[in-house]
Amino acid sequence: MTIVDDVRKVEVEKLVGRASTISAEEFKPVWADVVERFLREHEKSLGNNCVRQVGGYLYNGFRGVDPEGNLTGSGPYIGVAIATLLPEINLIKGRQLLELYLQKQRKNPFGNVLIDFGVLINGEKVNPVQARILLEEMKKRSLEIGEGVVPDFCQLRLCADENAGLVYKLADEVTKDNLTSVSVYPFQYVGKEGLFRAYLNRGGDWYADDEYLAISGDDGRVVKYDAEGITPKKLKRDLVSILKDGFLEI
Repeated sequence: MTIVDDVRKVEVEKLVGRASTISAEEFKPVWADVVERFLREHEKSLGNNCVRQVGGYLYNGFRGVDPEGNLTGSGPYIGVAIATLLPEINLIKGRQLLELYLQKQRKNPFGNVLIDFGVLINGEKVNPVQARILLEEMKKRSLEIGEGVVPDFCQLRLCADENAGLVYKLADEVTKDNLTSVSVYPFQYVGKEGLFRAYLNRGGDWYADDEYLAISGDDGRVVKYDAEGITPKKLKRDLVSILKDGFLEI
């Protein structure tokens, strides 16, 4: 497991903790269950074709397991789905990742991997339906920031929409004070007309210009963050899932 010590928040107070990638052994069986429940909840409203597409994004966004046992592959759909369906996993925030990057002399603190951490909202021409839904909600809640904002995965919730498939909405507790402006990050490229995944690449460059929201490729990672004094909740499996797996093993 990749460990980075002495994590600090960009805000004034110091917050020591641990950032790590996600263990496949711990995560995969739980993920299978929560995605299944999400798909069953929406299968009537979405229809089979859309359910197939949505299921593909959520199951296939992960591409495999690295030698250390961590999942490879990531992307906004995956990150926001984790925040929505498994809120006990405390995903890393962009500002925390930026602080780690600065502590490592402007290098990727996790080495030769790509880290997705949020979504840039800046216009409507790319992914127009998804962008419009999120922008309209921001306007209603007076959360717009001039040049665009980058909500962290943990600030977004994944929803199913019959016209757009998967869409993002802001969590209820999000305010203008805890949204991050595009200008905070040292982006090399910034998309201006749509909804883009925001990420730190292997070489230590920041990007938010990719219209393909579903996946980030084999070298992508979703990163979780555990603050000091917070004991991560153990992922629990419900009885129905345990019974289902027991049957499948017969």
